[in-house]
Amino acid sequence: MRGYKWAVAVVATAASISAPAASASTIGSTLSVDGSGSVFVAPDVADLAVSVARSAVNSREALSAANSTTDRVVRAIRAIGVPASAIQTEGVTIASRIVRVGKDKHRERQWTASESIDIHVTNLKIVGSVIDGATKAGAGTVNGPTFSFSDPSAGKVAATRAAIADARRRADDAAAALGYRVTGVRSVQIDPQNPVQPFARAAPSASTAPGTPTTVHPGTQEVDAEVEIVYTISRA
Repeated sequence: MRGYKWAVAVVATAASISAPAASASTIGSTLSVDGSGSVFVAPDVADLAVSVARSAVNSREALSAANSTTDRVVRAIRAIGVPASAIQTEGVTIASRIVRVGKDKHRERQWTASESIDIHVTNLKIVGSVIDGATKAGAGTVNGPTFSFSDPSAGKVAATRAAIADARRRADDAAAALGYRVTGVRSVQIDPQNPVQPFARAAPSASTAPGTPTTVHPGTQEVDAEVEIVYTISRA
């Protein structure tokens, strides 16, 4: 695992310099620079989507069977250590279709009831056990895990500092190349394009209880930050 190391990535953006108009009210030349920074942070929460589907000759029996299986899944997950507050029903659907059954392949209406629940896991050590427990209890599909952070600002502070440092290095270099030096900061804009924080890719879905316990690897996620800084400059 890479842990909490961070690396700065410089984006190829244009730096611009503006000279003051020839009047007594001028406030000096400025240099606009974009900076970019990124850090790698270990996620600390995971989300799973678990679903159950059961079929019967009528809607009541199909729903009853789905309810019974979903209850078993929830009990199994609770026994592993997931609190009731972290388990939420996402949806319940009942639908029918015409199927051909028997030797004579006669047409018959079949009802299917589906129930899905979302599971929010704050202890990543039990994610694999949750997947195994849900499938063993009768879950037909498990999608996830999707990893994220309990702290929305996780990594953002460090990434922003890296972006500011990147912008200042670029500003100093550009100003020197033009025969200027940086004297101050006129304005700063953080994440000017409001980039979306990336999430880890979801793991493949599981449909049956595995013979070997499921192992989940949270790894680390990259968190990026961008800044746009306008510096004041003067002749060197």
